[in-house]
Amino acid sequence: MSAIDTSSLPPQQLAHHRAQLSEVIETVLHGYWRDEMADRTRAMILADWCDEMEGWTVEQVRWALRKHREDQPNRKPNPGHVLAILKEGWGKRNAEAVKAAIAPPAEAPRARMSDEARRAILAEVGIRDPLAVRTIDGIQPTA
Repeated sequence: MSAIDTSSLPPQQLAHHRAQLSEVIETVLHGYWRDEMADRTRAMILADWCDEMEGWTVEQVRWALRKHREDQPNRKPNPGHVLAILKEGWGKRNAEAVKAAIAPPAEAPRARMSDEARRAILAEVGIRDPLAVRTIDGIQPTA
């Protein structure tokens, strides 16, 4: 599930897309509407819905409207409810890709520092090698 970029659609395609959205939305909302609603009011409500839904495909909007009806059969949907369902669906579907895109790149394993290089660095900064065998004057360590 992914949103669509309607800014790149030619005007005729955008108008066709909005007409399809309007038809789906009106069909689902018909059960919630009063019959005495003025045509102008109905057109303004549908235009508002289309403004909010035009970035999604008709199939996605239909799915989200049905999901809302299934989850909350006694509650009339509004564009905010349906957008939340669409965004949640988009997020679940694309969660792994988003995580991968924002995750820091994996570092290649580093080569282990040689014992000679470690000793050289410690000597350069004037630190006694903590791994060196401690000796007591006059006593030699045994292997």
